[in-house]
Amino acid sequence: MRLLPLAGAGSMTAMLGVLTLSALTGPALALLTGELVTQVQQERNAGWALGGLLGGILLSRLVRPFGDVVLTRAGRRIDGAVRAGLRRTALAPRTITHLEEAEFADDALRAGEIGDGFWVRSSGTAAYSSLLLTGRLLAAAGSAFVLAAWFPWLALFLLAASLFSRAVQRRQWTYFVNFGDRLTGGQRRLDYLDELAAGPATAKEIRLFGLADWVVLRRAGAHLELRSPMWALRRSLLRRQGLAVLLSVVCGGGAFMVLGLAAADGSISVATLTTCLVAAFGVFEITYVGSETFDIEYGKGAVQAADRLTARYGSRPAHAARAQAGNTAPEIRFENVHFHYPGSTRPVLSGLDLTVGPGEVLAVVGVNGAGKTTFTKLLAGLYEPAGGRILIDDHDLAEYDIDAWRRRLSVVYQDFLRYPATARDNIAFGAVECPADDDAVTTAVRRAGAEDVLSGLDDGLDTQLWRTGSGGRDLSGGQWQKLAIARALYSTAHGRELIILDEPTAHLDVSAEIQFFEKVVEGARAGGASVVIISHRLSTVRDADRIVVLEDGRIGESGTHADLLARGRTYARLWNLQAARFEAAAS
Repeated sequence: MRLLPLAGAGSMTAMLGVLTLSALTGPALALLTGELVTQVQQERNAGWALGGLLGGILLSRLVRPFGDVVLTRAGRRIDGAVRAGLRRTALAPRTITHLEEAEFADDALRAGEIGDGFWVRSSGTAAYSSLLLTGRLLAAAGSAFVLAAWFPWLALFLLAASLFSRAVQRRQWTYFVNFGDRLTGGQRRLDYLDELAAGPATAKEIRLFGLADWVVLRRAGAHLELRSPMWALRRSLLRRQGLAVLLSVVCGGGAFMVLGLAAADGSISVATLTTCLVAAFGVFEITYVGSETFDIEYGKGAVQAADRLTARYGSRPAHAARAQAGNTAPEIRFENVHFHYPGSTRPVLSGLDLTVGPGEVLAVVGVNGAGKTTFTKLLAGLYEPAGGRILIDDHDLAEYDIDAWRRRLSVVYQDFLRYPATARDNIAFGAVECPADDDAVTTAVRRAGAEDVLSGLDDGLDTQLWRTGSGGRDLSGGQWQKLAIARALYSTAHGRELIILDEPTAHLDVSAEIQFFEKVVEGARAGGASVVIISHRLSTVRDADRIVVLEDGRIGESGTHADLLARGRTYARLWNLQAARFEAAAS
């Protein structure tokens, strides 16, 4: 019920109208039916009674479809408000750690679930279905009130027995729904297998390796494993409906017997008998556990999941606003930093000590799993250290206004985003707080070596880029990466003081890679920004001011390219391996 105001004042008024009509039509039909019989028996003009009864019947039939339209619209508005709240909750924490937790993923899936047909489980559906149920309860109470005018004890018995029967059924099916809620994690696995079978990202390998049958069978097996316990429970519940059937028989038989005996001995007239019978059926209506009951129980699970998310992640701790935009690149120090991912005890960083000087070009290299990308995410405040601290100009990053700090840096990750927008926007998003500046965009394109990308677009900067949709142009991996680099360089022209480039040449050809350091890194350094480069291609980083080698979660080596080669340790070994590969290819 607390979600109903999210539907808006107009929808609330319409829903209350539907509620009122639902509550009044049942008792009104009982009274009008009795009045019609009275008029006919007395051979009086029964036109108004007949007209009223027909109008009541027509109104009762129109209330449901009209109510469905009104309530469905209200439910969709509530769902929209709930999903908007979920997005705010997901964005509220300073870090992205929660996005990698299974608990968050399960609750986010459950809270945002919409569904179709029988499997409607949304918060909005639960909200308006609770209103429908309230209308049915009021209609049953109104019918009992009409019956009580002649048979108060029968009315009380029928209402109490009907509510008890409903409670028994509701308890059984509530357990069924709650049991299904515990399977959300398995549903996420099914969704993954669906995407594996039909998603464009996996289509090439699935077909090339002939794995279609394997995926389909695996999905079918996972579906049976997930749903079989629910099917068994449903069959068990259906076999345990004896008490509900018995109560229905007792209520129906008792009502007919009492009313029939009263009519037989002349205690009530035929008109009264008709009124009481219709009223009794109005009370019986509440025993039917309709779709709104399931919608409420299913939707309640979504509301509870949203409440759990809000309680855990809905507010951001207050921090001192230290990270106002500066005029020079900051000094960054990692002091004895430790980190491990949620759900894992294996350390990724173990006592990392590292300084990035203002305006320095620092390269970070190492084998896979050494913690290079994790280091950049800690630097961006996307994760928080499990131990130690990160200092920005001698101030702890944990105390910063994290949004202001992120406006001082720009990052190009190896899994950079391809925005479904114009080429201009794909670059200008690097400083989204500033109006797009075509001169600065063009300069960033030139510094990133992406002139060939722009010249190949029919509408230049206005070309819509869209990987899989219609009405847009897709690019190659290398072209997208050049635009991502241009986006980072555009940001430096608007005050970014630190650029982080994670595998920045992974999609570039040899020619573009050779020009990378001169055009990109030197251009960023000329603007006064510090640059941190993460790369497996050591040729990309050889001209950095300093190169550090991550080993076992800490710095194993540090120095210039020449220094590290002279030491003959890990860096030299990796360099010689790569050099030998190219020499073998050349020969």
